Amino acid sequence: MQPTLLGLAALARRLSSRDDDAVAALLRSRPDLVHPSPGDFTGLAVRAQSDMSLRHCLQRLDAGALAVLAAATAGRPLTGLTEDALDPVLSRLARLGLIFAPDDRPAASSAPTAADAAAGRLAVPGSLPAVLAGLNLELASADTDAALTPPGASPARGPASLVRNAALAAVAELLADVGDLLTVLEETPAAVLRTGGVGMRELRRLTGERSGASRPSDADVGETGWLLELAAAAGLVALDVDSDRWRTTPAARRWRRAPRHRQHQLLVSGWLLAPRSPLLLRGPHPTARLAPALTPDRQRGDAPALRARLLGTAAALGAELAEHLGRSAAPALYHLQLPDDQEPGPEALTGTLPDRMTWDRPVLLARVGQVLPPMVREAERLGLLAMGTLTEVGRLLAPETPAVPGRGEDHRPDAGSASTGLAERLARTADHLAEALPPQVDQIHVQSDLTAVAVGALAPEVSAGLEAIAQKETRGGVPTFRFTAASLRRGISAGWTAERIREFLAAHSLAEIPSSLATLIDDAARTWQGVTIGAASSWLIERDPARRATLLQHPILRSLGLRELTTEVLVCDVDAERLVRALAEAGVESRRAEEPGRDAARATTPTGSRREAELAETAEAWTLPQSPWQQSPVRTLSAQQADPQLVSRTLAGLRAGAGARAGASIAGDADPDQDAVAAEATSPVGGTDVMGLLRTAVRSRQPVWLRRVDAEGREHTLSGLPTALNAGRVRIRQLAGEGESVLLVHRITAVRLLDETGDETPEKPGEGAAP
Repeated sequence: MQPTLLGLAALARRLSSRDDDAVAALLRSRPDLVHPSPGDFTGLAVRAQSDMSLRHCLQRLDAGALAVLAAATAGRPLTGLTEDALDPVLSRLARLGLIFAPDDRPAASSAPTAADAAAGRLAVPGSLPAVLAGLNLELASADTDAALTPPGASPARGPASLVRNAALAAVAELLADVGDLLTVLEETPAAVLRTGGVGMRELRRLTGERSGASRPSDADVGETGWLLELAAAAGLVALDVDSDRWRTTPAARRWRRAPRHRQHQLLVSGWLLAPRSPLLLRGPHPTARLAPALTPDRQRGDAPALRARLLGTAAALGAELAEHLGRSAAPALYHLQLPDDQEPGPEALTGTLPDRMTWDRPVLLARVGQVLPPMVREAERLGLLAMGTLTEVGRLLAPETPAVPGRGEDHRPDAGSASTGLAERLARTADHLAEALPPQVDQIHVQSDLTAVAVGALAPEVSAGLEAIAQKETRGGVPTFRFTAASLRRGISAGWTAERIREFLAAHSLAEIPSSLATLIDDAARTWQGVTIGAASSWLIERDPARRATLLQHPILRSLGLRELTTEVLVCDVDAERLVRALAEAGVESRRAEEPGRDAARATTPTGSRREAELAETAEAWTLPQSPWQQSPVRTLSAQQADPQLVSRTLAGLRAGAGARAGASIAGDADPDQDAVAAEATSPVGGTDVMGLLRTAVRSRQPVWLRRVDAEGREHTLSGLPTALNAGRVRIRQLAGEGESVLLVHRITAVRLLDETGDETPEKPGEGAAP
C-alpha cells in the first residue's frame, strides 16, 4: 500500500491539529523551523517540507530510523519488528514531523502505531520521498529488531600499558617536531604563493631544513605541511602581510618556554577548533601533485564537530566495554591503513569505530566519510588515538557520551557542536599528561666522536643551548646532537663564547669534555671573524671607577639591567626617560646628551621575572577562545539551538495566525478542505518562506498567486504556473494569457499556492498582473 503523501494544505492541517506540547517538541527537535519564526502553520508547513529542512533533519537520524522511514515512504509493511522496538522509533519520527498517522484515525495528531506500520498505512510529507531518494543511501532492511540496534564494540582487546606508552611517545615526538619546525621558521619564514598558501617548493625546503634530508620523500613533505597547519591552528605561526611570509608569533616563543603538557594543550586546542580539513597527502587523483598547505580552500566548517564526534563515539564504545575489559585491557576499535602514495580508499579505515559512526549518522558520513582516515591519523599524532583504540588522553578530552542513538532526545547536540566544557576537558587532559610524561632531564653524554646523546627528554633550556651550538642529528623526544666547526661558529655568532660553551657542557655532561671537542671549540673561537653587536635602549657615561661601581651595585639601577659595556660606558634595557627617573630616585644627577632620533619608540626586553610569570599562567591561557582560522571569510554556520523562549513565542504566534483556523476545521467546525483553502487565500507566505513555496510549486506543478515589487516600488500581483527556479529567478507561465514571465525572486514579497484550476481570490481594485 502506497503511503499518503501530504500536500502543503494537508500538512498544515496536521501540524495545527497537534497540541501545544507536540508543536513545541517539533520546534525544539528541528530548530531551523524557528530561525526565523514562521507567521502561521502554512509557513511552518512550507519550511517543514522544504528540501533544506528535511535534509538537515535526516542528517541527524541513525540508520535504524532511516530504514523505518524508507519503508514508510515506500509503503512497505514492517512486519518483522516487535512493538517494543518499533514504537519508540515511530514516536520519534512522528515528533519530528516526518510521519503521521493514517487519515482514518480518530485523532490525527497522535503518533502512528506498530499496527499502522505493519499495514503500511502511514502518511508522510509529499516532498519526503524525493528528498530521501536523493540521498542515495544504501540502507539495511528494517525487518528485524537488529536493524534498529547500533553495532556493538568488538570483543578484541589489547594491553592498556602498550596503548599508554604509544600515546606518550606520540606526544613527545609531536612536540619535538613542532619545535624543530618553529626553529626553521624563525630563521627563514615560509614564502606565500600568489594564490595563497605555502607551495611545494617551500614545503620541500622546510622539510629538508627540519630533517636534514637532501631529497625528502613525499610522506615527509606531507608531514611538514600538516605540522605547519597545526602550528597555524594553534596560533604559533601567522601570515605577515607586509612581507607575505608565514612567521612565528610571540606565542611561539612563550610556547617554547612552557611545560610539555601546556604545549600539548595548546596544540590540541587549536586542532579541535580549527575549521580545516585534514591535510591529505595528495589531490583527488593518485598521480596528482602534493597539495599546498595553509590555502583558503581547505576551510571546512563542520571539521570541529566531526573531530569531537570521532572522540565522543570512541569514548562511548569504550564505556560499553569498560566493565568487561577491566583496566588492564583496551578495546580494538579500528584498523587504519593510510597509504602514502594515493588517496585513502574504503579499506583505509575499518572496524567498530567507523561502523558505529556510520550507523549513528549515515547521511553525514556519506558526505564526510572520506576525511575520517586522515583525521584518525591526526588524532594518533596528537596521542588521542593509538594502536587502534582511544587513549587515556583521548578519553579525558572526549565530550560527554551521547545518548544511545534512536533512544534519546531528538535534537541532542552533536558531540562537540558546542564548546561547552572544552576548556575544562583540556585542563584535565593537561594535568594527566603532567603526571604521565616522564620527567625532563638536564644531563647529556658527550662522546669522543663529537656527539651528545640525551639520557631522556631534555629540559627546554638545555635543548635550546644544544641547538645553538650543535647540529641536531636525530629527531624525537630523545635527540642526538653533533658538534661541528660550523655549528660552534654559529653559536659564537649568537653570543656564545668559548668559555661559556665549556661551562655549559661541563654543567650538563655526565663525563669530562673530550679533548677533541675542547680543541674544536678553541679553534672555532680563534678562527671566528666578525663584529659583536648587542641590544640596549639607553646608555650613560661615568669616568670615575668608584662611582661606576656604585651605580652597578645600586639595586634600583641593577633591576633595569644596567651593565658595563666599556670602562666608561654603561648600558641598560630601558629607555632614557625611565633611566633618568631611576637615577633621580637613586640620588644621582644626570643630563641628556644629543641623541639623533632619541624620541623614537624603543621596545623593552622582558625581564626574568616576566618570563617566570608567563610560565605560571593558568590553564585557561593555553586554551584558544576561538580558532585563528575563524577570521577567514569562508564560513560554514552550524545549526542554531532552539531557544525555549523563542519556541514559546513562535507557538503563540502560530496559534494566533491564520493557520489556527485549519486546526478548528479538523475538530469539525468546518469542512477541512474549504477551510484550508480559505486560510491559504487570506494568508500568503512571505519573507524567507518564498523560496520554499516556489520550490514546492515547481516540483508539484501547482499554480501560485504572488505579489512582487517593481523597480519603482509599485506592487503587482500575478497568477501562474512556475516552471523553473534557479539563479535567483523564477520562470512563470501566466494563467491569464499564454505568455511567460521571468521574475527576480528578491522582488517577490508574498506567495500562496492555488488549487489545480487556478482559482484565486478577487484582486483589489487597481491590482493586476505585471507584464
